[in-house]
Amino acid sequence: DCQSTEKSYMPDYLVRGSVFEHLMQECFKLNRNLVDVAKHLTDDLGVTGSQWGVLGALGQGDAPRTIAEAARRMGLTRQSVQRVADALAAQGLIEYLPNSADRRAKLAEVTEDGRRLLAELETRQLDWANRTAGDLSRANIEEAMRLVKQIRERIGIDRDEMDS
Repeated sequence: DCQSTEKSYMPDYLVRGSVFEHLMQECFKLNRNLVDVAKHLTDDLGVTGSQWGVLGALGQGDAPRTIAEAARRMGLTRQSVQRVADALAAQGLIEYLPNSADRRAKLAEVTEDGRRLLAELETRQLDWANRTAGDLSRANIEEAMRLVKQIRERIGIDRDEMDS
């Protein structure tokens, strides 16, 4: 409980930092839970949560995209997305196409089988999200989303500053 860290003798910045640390611990737990949910939603479909994520990134929009574009969209390295994409190609869920703009960077396009799988996963995810959201108000969910996005952006800025 983060209430116990709020000692009257602690400076405000220490209290905020301590509460923020508790929030980050909850985020780590949430991430583990989301990974478990993705595994549960995909288990019987022959794909992993990671494959679902890459398939979804490649399936957004109508035009094929490069693996590097999908990786940037996901905030991952091209190499990690490439490994997953190769597994998706082996399963017939995406196909590689020549890229006239850059011969080395092939385009990846989701196949009909891949689109059917994405549609099934989207249905499952929406059902799960509606059950999980329960009686949370839209305003509460949107406020949580704004806060998470703001923290993610601050961490990105902080990481960039640490790298320089």
